[in-house]
Amino acid sequence: MSNERVLKFPMSEKMFHNINMVTWMILAITGVLIYFKQVGEATALLMMTFHIGIAIVFTLNFVGFVVLNADRFFLMLRNLLIWDADTFAWFKNLGGYPRRLFGIPFGPEEVAPQGRFNAGQKFTYLFFIFMIFGLIVTGWLLYFMAPVLGKTTMVYFFNFHVWGSIIATVMAVGAHLPLAVINIEDFKAMFRFGAGDVPLEDALHHAPKWVENDLVKVSTLEQPLKAHH
Repeated sequence: MSNERVLKFPMSEKMFHNINMVTWMILAITGVLIYFKQVGEATALLMMTFHIGIAIVFTLNFVGFVVLNADRFFLMLRNLLIWDADTFAWFKNLGGYPRRLFGIPFGPEEVAPQGRFNAGQKFTYLFFIFMIFGLIVTGWLLYFMAPVLGKTTMVYFFNFHVWGSIIATVMAVGAHLPLAVINIEDFKAMFRFGAGDVPLEDALHHAPKWVENDLVKVSTLEQPLKAHH
């Protein structure tokens, strides 16, 4: 078995993802407890103050990643926005997950070759990016400008902020997290300390078009290969 490895998640992406994950869950939990009145009034006021403080970190994390790591952000967007025939073919068998997880013979056995992200990840991550941006905008507009938004606009923004965040959280916890754990090499690369690399063999299996079209060898001296794009 080859010991060659490829860089899947640069440190900037790992920091953004993990800070985003922690702050998102804190915001979701505090928001749900307040909205559904699961805590007393005094606790709700304290939670809202905490919610706003975490929202500042959440916002700075996203803006910082986009501005300070613009190359990584737009490269990620490029990978997410490539929808070719193989991307759409992924939906014919949903990446083989129904067959693999539940023994359901859905679609063809062979999975169409994918790039850095498969079709399901592309759809999900684009939705998450949209929601991050939308929640930041609506949250701060509601906080700073609610009196001048007008009742109708404020209600629309509020419902988007509450129910959009709930839907996104359900998707993250119910689908994104379990599938990430199943793809254990990606999971370890994202959460362990140090380089976010995966075995070349794993990359060739899950993302052959990414390996073929995007990766370049940058080192072979006494260390596992690291490829980067």
